[in-house]
Amino acid sequence: MKKRALVGIVIVCGGILAGSVLYAAFRPAPARAPAGAPDTVGASGAGLPALGYTEHGPYYDIAANYPTTTPLLASVGASQNAAAIALMRGFIGSTIEEFKAGGNPASSTPAAEVQGRREALQINYLISSSPRTVSYIFTVYEDTLGAHENIFFHTFTFDTKTGALLLLADIFAPQAPYLDTLSSISRARLPGIIGGGYADTAFIRSGTTPEDKNFANFFVDNSMLTLLFPPYQVGPYAAGPQTLSIPLSTVKDILKPEYR
Repeated sequence: MKKRALVGIVIVCGGILAGSVLYAAFRPAPARAPAGAPDTVGASGAGLPALGYTEHGPYYDIAANYPTTTPLLASVGASQNAAAIALMRGFIGSTIEEFKAGGNPASSTPAAEVQGRREALQINYLISSSPRTVSYIFTVYEDTLGAHENIFFHTFTFDTKTGALLLLADIFAPQAPYLDTLSSISRARLPGIIGGGYADTAFIRSGTTPEDKNFANFFVDNSMLTLLFPPYQVGPYAAGPQTLSIPLSTVKDILKPEYR
């Protein structure tokens, strides 16, 4: 319960607080990169330092946290643990490289800093578990000096008995109509979750069509299957990101036995 609450707080409040927290945390005088931090981490993440990555450029800041080991080391062995770490480091590395290439922070001007903004990328993660799975929930905050900051998610769920990376389809029985089921549940429950005058039926329907991409960010926490929706997917930016937790008992009939 505490993990779910913590995830909810981080997700709901992230869009409001991330900008001020990130800027305050990064206010020290910038250097191109601190000692030991590579200028290029690589899309594979092979160049990432062991204990987190930070870089303070002239007009941009980057910070990323990521795990150094997983429970797979104890449950299935070193090779599966190493494979899981490599997958997550690859995500971190490619996200950093895409930010630096797409946002072009190296060519930013001092004007943005005068206005109180610097290009920024921050990546944090939380861990959630169930008897058969462990999930890593990454929240990515990005400010490329547009109209507002962006937040998106990327989750990794692993089977603790096989070490396999699980896609959403993998926890459901073959041929089960899991996408139709999740779409129906989401459309029924999200209006009440969003509330505040931001619940728009058309917006919700568009972001919950029965397609894998709409439910790709998920994790299992004991008896709950939780779906994450970034800003704009099921509501306007002002509504913020949304979290929908579904009791596994609700979808028990279409889950594989090992994940019920």
